[in-house]
Amino acid sequence: MKVLPRVLLGLVAVTIVTVLLYWQFGSAKRVLIEPQHYAYFTTNDQTAGGTSTSALSLNGNTAKVDCELNASRYAWPYCGISIHLNPDPQRGLDLSDIHTIRLNVDLQGPAAESAAMRLYLRNFNPIYSQLDDEYTHKYNGLEFVPGVGKGVIDIPIRSLQVMTWWLVDNRIAIEHSTPEFSNVNKIEFATGSGSPLGQYQLTLHQVELIGDYIAGEKLFLAMLIMWAVAGAWLSALEIRRNRREVLRARMRQEHLQRLNHSLHEQNIKFVEMAHRDALTGAINRHGIRDWLQDQARLVRWQLNHVSVLFIDIDYFKQVNDVYGHSLGDDLLREFALVISREIRESDKLVRWGGEEFVVFCAQTTLEQAIELAERLRAKIADHSWIHGGAITCSIGIAQMGDERITETVSRADEALYRAKRLGRNRIEVHYGLMAKSSDG
Repeated sequence: MKVLPRVLLGLVAVTIVTVLLYWQFGSAKRVLIEPQHYAYFTTNDQTAGGTSTSALSLNGNTAKVDCELNASRYAWPYCGISIHLNPDPQRGLDLSDIHTIRLNVDLQGPAAESAAMRLYLRNFNPIYSQLDDEYTHKYNGLEFVPGVGKGVIDIPIRSLQVMTWWLVDNRIAIEHSTPEFSNVNKIEFATGSGSPLGQYQLTLHQVELIGDYIAGEKLFLAMLIMWAVAGAWLSALEIRRNRREVLRARMRQEHLQRLNHSLHEQNIKFVEMAHRDALTGAINRHGIRDWLQDQARLVRWQLNHVSVLFIDIDYFKQVNDVYGHSLGDDLLREFALVISREIRESDKLVRWGGEEFVVFCAQTTLEQAIELAERLRAKIADHSWIHGGAITCSIGIAQMGDERITETVSRADEALYRAKRLGRNRIEVHYGLMAKSSDG
């Protein structure tokens, strides 16, 4: 048997075995979070001036917190469990290869079936985190309803988002505003935001982190490199041994060039996809970063006006609760489509997180932005939605001044919060340094 068939047979065998082993064991990495390996602590609002109380008890691998949420000067009473993954907060666990958080947790309270709780993966990054200030450790989290006796819940780690209030409070730059799991030093559970006062019991039966020993992209890239190296070596060997096959070698080279061109075009497509939100097709935060930096420079040089519209779908959680998350996703896609049809081609629609969208408008004064916002608000209210019901939105508006991009977005977010507080389905303007009051 010649060298070429032998090598090809060997490569095929290695590839098949590797793929089969990956399918069998590639997602088998499991990390159990248990009291005998990690430190469990109870948490409550007393550190923030509240009066809620909590007590932790451990029974084997089960952790239980009995607590009472009390009214106090602190407006958001809470209690919960904090699991410290390392005594040194600078040295957490790298959960970059984890794709699922598996939980078995019960939450009993005044409204047990609808009682919500929060899950946070706290990440330490020395760029913005301080060792002596725990609040600077990034909050990657979500809120969900565990119920009582519902058993195991699988939460995709990609569902976690960085809390907007944490980004604003710590003035986090856009390049660090996405979820991070490379150095997680704490896993925290807490009663949901706005939980009613009263007695609660949080029982944590199981916390398991599930991931891949090796990412599929890395494995298949390694196999691609193996095939490419083997192909180049075989080509050189065959050319050296038999000059009569030069023509065949040239044809093979042309084929590889066509393949490389095809791969290059696919890479361009994948880069574009990486800058888009997979659900709505809107730009994601990473995709807008460079454009925002360019516009900010033009604003500082007084060559541009950039206005920001921070949009939130009113009562979207109720839509999810009534119609389900599948229809909720359809509504988000339709919402993004309606907005896209109303804005200019030069305007940038960004999905900021959950049901929040931001429209960045270059060459747009504050007055023009107000007109656009009112048109969008009316269009959303009058649109015939897929579920047959009405949808409204609230919009906060701000114009970029001599400030950081995050500060402009924060001001628009403040205006949005005011619009929601004043009844929703309205617009509010944050005039910033213009010292002008808004009448909504």
